[in-house]
Amino acid sequence: MTDVRGGVYPFCRACTASSTAWRAPDAATRLSGMGSRFYGHRDVCPDCGSSVRTLYSTFLLIPVAFRGRFRIIKTGGRSFVGRRLLEGPAAVPPPSPSLSAEPPPSEFKNHPELVDATYHEAEARWAATDSAGALPLYEASLTACEKVLEADDPATLQVRLRVAQALLATGDYGLAIGWFELITPQLWRVFGSDHDLTRIAIEGVTGARLMVGGPREEAKLLTGLLDRDEKTLGRQHPQVLRTRAALGEANTYVNQPGTAVEVLETTVADSTEGLGAGHPDTEVFRELLSRACDAADRGSKRDRELAAAARRRWLSAPKAD
Repeated sequence: MTDVRGGVYPFCRACTASSTAWRAPDAATRLSGMGSRFYGHRDVCPDCGSSVRTLYSTFLLIPVAFRGRFRIIKTGGRSFVGRRLLEGPAAVPPPSPSLSAEPPPSEFKNHPELVDATYHEAEARWAATDSAGALPLYEASLTACEKVLEADDPATLQVRLRVAQALLATGDYGLAIGWFELITPQLWRVFGSDHDLTRIAIEGVTGARLMVGGPREEAKLLTGLLDRDEKTLGRQHPQVLRTRAALGEANTYVNQPGTAVEVLETTVADSTEGLGAGHPDTEVFRELLSRACDAADRGSKRDRELAAAARRRWLSAPKAD
């Protein structure tokens, strides 16, 4: 799904190689007058139709700060998908993780019971483009890993990434977004921002969001998944926590920071009770809540009050005025 025509869908190989994954900035708010706007339209690609545009921050629609140059493809109406241009060309991300670099230490070696044929069979099916056949095998391997390894152990993260990739490849975009949202900051912290695994996760969530059709459609999809899974799995099930956290993030991007704070505060509360306050997943949800609170500080009075209350309950201290 993220390796079409040698590039990251819908961009061709050449445009992918000269850019990196990027998510569009927040829209302008009526209260602050701050926003962003593209200017220019050049270097139209004959293969994928993308064009280079320059992004500026704006105040009352007046450009005030240069944000960078991007390759943009319109997806209908005002929606689009973009990639930030690099200073120089980069290699096209491979369809599967490159593990040639020395990975961080893992406890995997201390658990010989984890060495079985399940993961190897999953990898063989994945290599044969049998994503549907590989997915349940990856999920079985992940269940075994998470029984004895930390959620952010390097070995666990590699299997988690495979599950997310397989969900994306089989078209389960909502669940894929939930996984990618959770594991990308964990991969970033454990492997680093430039590692293949981290880059593949960033490209994966970009591709999933593109296929969904934008933040508003993403929020609708995640809301439906959450309503379904809460009834069958319960509020504290890891899948429910991932979906709810991704919904909170989507609410931020559709300029509903107060709702995002409420959704993410619920996620942190349920994760703290179900997984534990020190669980790596709970830490990610707490980070997302912190970012949502920062966004809410620029919103209405109610948004600011929700943010202040959430900080008192779940973060280190209320943010100073």
